Amino acid sequence: MSEALKKMNIKPAGVQVAADNNRRVSSGVMEARAVKPDPEGRTAYMLEKEPTRVTLDDFRTLLMSAVMSGASDVTIQSDQQPRAEIHGTLYRATRRPWSASEVDLVLVEIYGGANARTEINGQRVLDFSYELNLAGGDKQRFRVNATGIFGRDGAGVEITMRALPSKTPDLEMVSLTEEEMIALSPKDGLIVIAGATGSGKSTSMAAVTRSHLESVDRPVKIVDIQAPIEYTYRDVTDKLAGSSSVIGQSEVGRHIGSFAIGVHSALRRKPHIINVGEARDFETISASLEACLTGHLVYTTTHAGSVSDAIRRLLTTFPGNERESRAYDLISGLRFLMVQHLLPRADKIGRIPVREYLRFTDRVRERLLGAPITDWPLIVGDEVSNEQPNKTPEDMRLSLKDVTSDYYDKGYITRADMLLLSRQKEASDSQPIEKD
Repeated sequence: MSEALKKMNIKPAGVQVAADNNRRVSSGVMEARAVKPDPEGRTAYMLEKEPTRVTLDDFRTLLMSAVMSGASDVTIQSDQQPRAEIHGTLYRATRRPWSASEVDLVLVEIYGGANARTEINGQRVLDFSYELNLAGGDKQRFRVNATGIFGRDGAGVEITMRALPSKTPDLEMVSLTEEEMIALSPKDGLIVIAGATGSGKSTSMAAVTRSHLESVDRPVKIVDIQAPIEYTYRDVTDKLAGSSSVIGQSEVGRHIGSFAIGVHSALRRKPHIINVGEARDFETISASLEACLTGHLVYTTTHAGSVSDAIRRLLTTFPGNERESRAYDLISGLRFLMVQHLLPRADKIGRIPVREYLRFTDRVRERLLGAPITDWPLIVGDEVSNEQPNKTPEDMRLSLKDVTSDYYDKGYITRADMLLLSRQKEASDSQPIEKD
């Protein structure tokens, strides 16, 4: 057994684990090992001996080997070699492609039903979670997306698996300061954490949620609505000392029909905080605004490249005949908007969060409400980038330009990555508000 496995306390498959949960270690896990990627060949072969026909044990071995090697995501496509993304770089994880039937075998296993292929053939996108049992009652969880793609026979599938940390992140792990946490914790209103897929939005949101749960001075009831549930917070709630906070989690597609339904349900459950996994449609954003304007603190995420881009995307979600009234609700309820990127570190292995944010104070709101809605993204961009002569003590802003320049000077990131992010920001900020 490898030293890495010993450290993780992984025992051979079939061995009974802790009596309190009476679970067995998932078969195939004991063969997992950490792999050192080959940066030149872009390979990180996760199976020591690759079989002519992949079994479920082989799949589990590959998956746990990827996790132990530092992979954030594993992509499996019909008739392609599986890929593992390690510290932002894609590596081929096997020597040969996996056939469509082998990928279908994996799909049935992780989805938990033979109807997975039928669902995908019916043009349904599947979002769910998958778990591997480790020793001592521990679990390795994954967020999974399965989507139909064009394959050799026309009906392929792509499975993307995001490895979720077994430990709920804290503020230090996500590099959030005490001052930033204060800004992220108003009494009520809307907090938006934005970024691209894989930028760590959910991780930062989980760290903020953990901070609330651990607060002794201000115990809270949290309603957490996700699709799927990524962090269970069991490691936090099982060890709460002195805090009477509580969290109730619901998964879209399993416990509730949609984010909007979950928010409306939350309003009848007397929570202090409502977490909305993603604000991606008009119904969800409208329900979130209703919740924050009735005295609740609402956290949500969305896709955006900058604070200005996030405002534009949120405004564009509203239909033309309701845009003006909903826009005023948005600015009335919005308290803090933070956009996050992850860049490769130049000084060591890993990635570093790069953030841009703006606190929406009364002064900022007055400036926005005195201008046409179409000018709001430009005004917000100006607020983030420039020092205002009439700033108040409550004003708080940080621009991507400032933070990337600082990180480059300190040797944390390369000049190429700094300039690439700058060009991406310029491209997203130049987009107009779409007309209905």
